[in-house]
Amino acid sequence: MPQTPPVFLVAAEQSGTAILQPMLARHPEIAFAGNFEFLIDAISPDGRFMKRANFVKALEFDRAFKACRLSVPPQGNVPQIANSFFDQLEAATPGTKVVGAILHRDFDRILYLWPDARFIHLVRDGRDVAFATLPAGLAGTMWHAVRNWVEVEILWERMSHKLPVERQISVKYEVLARDPEYELRRITDFLGLIYDPAMLQGYDPRQAESAGKWRNADPADLSAAEHVAARWLLQNGYFLSGTVRPPSIIRRAALRIQHDMVVAKRQRELFGTRMWLKGVLTRRLGSKKAKNRLTRRQNEILDRSRD
Repeated sequence: MPQTPPVFLVAAEQSGTAILQPMLARHPEIAFAGNFEFLIDAISPDGRFMKRANFVKALEFDRAFKACRLSVPPQGNVPQIANSFFDQLEAATPGTKVVGAILHRDFDRILYLWPDARFIHLVRDGRDVAFATLPAGLAGTMWHAVRNWVEVEILWERMSHKLPVERQISVKYEVLARDPEYELRRITDFLGLIYDPAMLQGYDPRQAESAGKWRNADPADLSAAEHVAARWLLQNGYFLSGTVRPPSIIRRAALRIQHDMVVAKRQRELFGTRMWLKGVLTRRLGSKKAKNRLTRRQNEILDRSRD
């Protein structure tokens, strides 16, 4: 079991965790892994843990778990396996004092495993997060794409109110990109460590995307997105571009059609028309076993597309 409870870097996808995680991992006393959503999937919303056999089976097909290069112990339930993962991270880096990983969703569930866990909340302008999502075809409009960011910020707001201040820190991506040493010093102080210049070795400021690319979005789509996200944009210190109005019924329908067409096109490109159609039917009418089999097959295709 780790000497101290793990630290989790929590943020919406496309918020800059791919920039911050390597910086943390370069500190000689920090062992910081990538995405650990596979632990979240083993915990129900009310804190029940998946059975060992089911969890181990799920890990066999989990891309994030494979990337971590961890091994499953021959015995133990989900909490024991989870502790083993961080033990392995700690053992792989002599002198480690802090272990951690990234979570992009449902991160409040991790408290069922480690009630004393600490959290680094990374927040980026939700409009830039949404705009960065569009090229991948994961969403077809800013209006749809920004919702995931909003969900994460709602969860963090609810969760942070319950956490002691000494167990949480918020970092703005824009400040990290502009002055990384300043933010890294804040983080290492929060972790009870001394800042090490090695954290910036190999870092190229050009890796960090510039802020404000959302201004290139379609104005009507942007206005709809800001209407969805206004409260949390303002709460995090981001100004709105203008008067925010909810989209009309007709505009909502148009945005929905645009979103569905973009996502469907991307899935057909990845999986082929036949598997895409099968996926649509399976998700609506298929058994749980059929859905799991489809997910495994699609994950295999996604793995090959990233090679």
